[in-house]
Amino acid sequence: MLTTLGIDSVAKSVYLAMVAQPHAEIPKLAEELDESDDAIAGALEQLANLSLVAPGAGATGWLPVAPEFGLASLLARQQADLARHQLQVDDSRREVAQLLASHGRRSQGQVPGVEWLSGEAAVWQRVAELADGCQEEALSLGPTERLTESVIEAARPVDEALLRRGARSRSILLESARNDNSSMPYLRWKMEAVGGVRMLPSLPVWMMMIDHRYAVVPVANGRSVVGGLVCTAESIISAFAALFATLWKEALPLTEARPRTGGRLSLQEQHILRLWAQGLTDASAARQMDVSLRTVRRLSDKLTERFGAHSRFQLGAMAIAEGSIRAEDMI
Repeated sequence: MLTTLGIDSVAKSVYLAMVAQPHAEIPKLAEELDESDDAIAGALEQLANLSLVAPGAGATGWLPVAPEFGLASLLARQQADLARHQLQVDDSRREVAQLLASHGRRSQGQVPGVEWLSGEAAVWQRVAELADGCQEEALSLGPTERLTESVIEAARPVDEALLRRGARSRSILLESARNDNSSMPYLRWKMEAVGGVRMLPSLPVWMMMIDHRYAVVPVANGRSVVGGLVCTAESIISAFAALFATLWKEALPLTEARPRTGGRLSLQEQHILRLWAQGLTDASAARQMDVSLRTVRRLSDKLTERFGAHSRFQLGAMAIAEGSIRAEDMI
């Protein structure tokens, strides 16, 4: 099975063993790793193709490239591949934007599966109507910024409608809400009255989904909701449901204090590594996580010291090698 570094588990084990014992022979490596000589030879060929071993005077004919150089080079190649992929994604986004702009010039009836709502009041009124008819479950993700008083006031009637109907409810919100004294009473009530509330340090989108039939996506300008989309297209609903399921597994339950991680990286540390790997500046990462710039820089100092890294680039390479983040998180 391929790891996030693009090598299989055998090759990864061989590389780590060779770093520890640069002059070990193939039979010794095979014995220690419980693999055949042919499997070790194949792993060496794979490592050579990735420039993680180089011809040398070792017993295998190869010597491992030092991790700080080999992994950094491998990460650089992956970043180049991801950059090319990102260009393709950007082109697709432009095409989608053009299509949406074209649809926007048509009347609402000519856009199947999409309903545009103008203004914040219209968005929450539509969400309340859908919640009042909810049969099974309501899911909500976000908002992606601080939970404002206006959002809390608008969301409470929706929660009360779900409570009256006995429908299940699950929500994922920003972890920064734990530090907001005005938000916590509402969140504790929501968790006890309607359903599960979990937290993540950052969120990709704001959306609400009712009965896996309707997806409502508020459109915000800064912290102000200017409108929203109601989608019923099956492909969009399935995509949102898959996204929510993935994030729900990663999110942590709402508690008064952040859970301890037993020495592993916290969710906040994992998220900041991902955001840096995606090219965000400290200021941009702070905005996305709704934390102070000082918090981001404190995390930077802590992670740099923990990994013994000398640069953000090396920090990213070492975090991927350790498995703290994945290469695909960089997109």
